[in-house]
Amino acid sequence: MVAVWYVGPKLERREVHALEIRDDVPDEPKWRFSADNGRTWSGLTPMPPTLSYPKKVEVWEGGCPKLYDDQTGVLVETWLRQIQHKGDHFNHTYVRLSRDHGKTWSTPRMLRYENGDEFDPDNPIKPSFLKRNLAYFGNNIIRHSNGTLVLAVAAANIPKDAPDPNPRRISGYGITPDSRGIGSLCFVGKWNGQRERYNWRAGKCVWVPRHVSSRGLMEPEVAELKDGRVLVIWRGSNQNLDAAKQPGRKWFSVSTDGGMTLSPVAELKYDDGSRFYSPSSIHRMIRHSVTGKLYWVGNISPRPTKGNSPRYPLLIAEMDEKIPALKRSTVSVIDDRKPDQPGGVQFSNFSLLENRETHDLELYLTAYGEDASSVYTADCYKHTVKLILPRVRLDAPSSGCGTE
Repeated sequence: MVAVWYVGPKLERREVHALEIRDDVPDEPKWRFSADNGRTWSGLTPMPPTLSYPKKVEVWEGGCPKLYDDQTGVLVETWLRQIQHKGDHFNHTYVRLSRDHGKTWSTPRMLRYENGDEFDPDNPIKPSFLKRNLAYFGNNIIRHSNGTLVLAVAAANIPKDAPDPNPRRISGYGITPDSRGIGSLCFVGKWNGQRERYNWRAGKCVWVPRHVSSRGLMEPEVAELKDGRVLVIWRGSNQNLDAAKQPGRKWFSVSTDGGMTLSPVAELKYDDGSRFYSPSSIHRMIRHSVTGKLYWVGNISPRPTKGNSPRYPLLIAEMDEKIPALKRSTVSVIDDRKPDQPGGVQFSNFSLLENRETHDLELYLTAYGEDASSVYTADCYKHTVKLILPRVRLDAPSSGCGTE
């Protein structure tokens, strides 16, 4: 596994390498730093072990989504503590800060939306901690034009009195047999100069019934639209559902108040109103610095999907920000399964950024399942996506940038 981020105001990059030994458990992580956009790198430095076993309970701890806030000069990271207990996962999301490009970090602070205790290594499965403030971090953090930071979490507890038309319980992804963790909400952070940290406020939770998405709303991606609204797009799942009646989709909400309240969850469609199939897989959004356009990257299938499959082809499309929806005419294939590749190959779980010098989009993608004998025996590939800009006559007024 390889993940890469810009961690400073210029060309500073941080890259993390790890091995995935089972689902969603990266192990043996190492990091390296580049001050010149990846031309030269420091040596790989081992990071602290991700797994520990306080009181014989398995606990995974580690960070992932990051954002360098150029207004505060701080690198912000969401950090996860995941506890395995009786075959289920209990997730809690934290935020930590760095002022030296990720070499050292502040003590993680838990994001809270309800009363509950802090983690106690002497009692890691204490119910007042374990089942409260459940949250699995989303894919990214954004800086909104109003000066706040916005991030979304998934697998969050819905209100106790919330109706659940389909009470079927499906374990996994932080959803225990008796869990309320099928919702999602945004956290909005505002810089506190006196305390030199962010104050975080929890927005209102949204969710869908389990007959719509059996594992709730997962892996939220956040973007600010041109009119200032906040867009959140989720991966859903039809695992253990009738795929003919409920094929795989992506879901979205918008917020007109910076992320504090979200509109009712709706199906993400094309701009002409037509529907598309999408497996339960990660997706990303990125606004290009030259075209000014917002792009969505993810898996769209020509046929109904079931659960996590198939995770190909991998596509990019421009967002219609008014609806919002995917502009059907812009859908372009980044990669697809080759005839000689196993049916289980995955083009998903990728890291994405815009190169600050070339303005190409760079994806770092591990092709799980490319070896039919072992899903975890796979290489990580770098994909470069070039946006083709129209030529502008020097003696004519510019009409702006676009893509082909």
